[in-house]
Amino acid sequence: MNHHLCCQPEPVNGLTLLPLIVVAALYLYGRSRLPGRRSFPDGRDGAFGAALAVLFASLVWPLPGATAISLAAHMVQHILLVLAAAPLLVWAAPQGAFLLALPRPLGRLGGGLWQTQWLRAGWRGVARPLAGWSLHALAIWAWHTPALYQAALEQEGLHVLEHGSFLGTAGLFWAVLRGRQQSWGILYLFTAALQSGLLGALMSFSPRPWYPSYTGPGTAWDLSPLEDQQLAGAIMWIPAGVVYLIVALGLLWRWLQQLEAADRQQGYSQWLPLLALALLWLTACGDNEAAAREMTGGDPDRGRQAILAYGCPACHTIPGIPGATATVGPPLSDWAKRHYIAGSLANTPENLVRWLDNPQAIEPGTAMPDLDVSEEAARDISAYLYSLR
Repeated sequence: MNHHLCCQPEPVNGLTLLPLIVVAALYLYGRSRLPGRRSFPDGRDGAFGAALAVLFASLVWPLPGATAISLAAHMVQHILLVLAAAPLLVWAAPQGAFLLALPRPLGRLGGGLWQTQWLRAGWRGVARPLAGWSLHALAIWAWHTPALYQAALEQEGLHVLEHGSFLGTAGLFWAVLRGRQQSWGILYLFTAALQSGLLGALMSFSPRPWYPSYTGPGTAWDLSPLEDQQLAGAIMWIPAGVVYLIVALGLLWRWLQQLEAADRQQGYSQWLPLLALALLWLTACGDNEAAAREMTGGDPDRGRQAILAYGCPACHTIPGIPGATATVGPPLSDWAKRHYIAGSLANTPENLVRWLDNPQAIEPGTAMPDLDVSEEAARDISAYLYSLR
């Protein structure tokens, strides 16, 4: 099919619009079930709304009409998915709202599946810098090879898979960056800009068009097919690279500020004692986790994953959990030093497991929702919380 035969903008695609409407409805319903304040903190509601707006513009209207006649417009669509929609969704962290929106049996099933060993092991494997970077780069390069790109233009199923892989691997890329927040992120982003820019440069400097569907007698804006491809390559090379570099410079600025603050407070002569204290702290953390395992019979590492799976960050601030900065419920820092659960129940591992299993049975009317946490997951969550000292 030659996309140049259709030069009029396409109407709104109802099949693409419907999933966005369903996702928005689930989010709003889940958010309405939050106890206490009816919104998520830190601009997450706005980020989710902005992500839906980007997805609408990219996949529903108006960009799909332009992508039929312009490779450059198609590149803008891909850049919006990777550099706008994906990081906004990671920032919004909507999984807590979706979990609250699900019927109880489905919520129980989802929590149980997340607790399976193979799924947790798989997530730990891909949620690493090298894996996240490599999977995203592979998706970008593979789908822009002439054979796969042309096949996706001709087959709608492959086109959907292409966009899904861009959004999914980009989400993983940004989630890994947000979840670790360390100085390696500068290199992580800089090399991402290099590989994206290299592909854009190859496209820009190619002496001939790559994709037959964009080789008709003319394209949008009166560009020749080769000029349209050169513009598409320039968009991937320069504006996209600038986004990566701006985020990397932001990380660098924050890192330098932290070093400067530490230098002002301690001086260079204090770095070795600080390092020694850090090592002691890490050793103490290991002891805390061992003690928590002994007390609860659970595993703190699995507990971290369960806390995310059951949507606890939607309501609580929890040290060591990415994105857990909500203030709907009380903060869970220094949990092991507390005397009571919910103000009246003695803070023991067994009581905490009971509370996680059925809070309404212990304190009817409590704002803590009943999430049907399995006993194994409750013990794992307890193990993580009791390691917080």
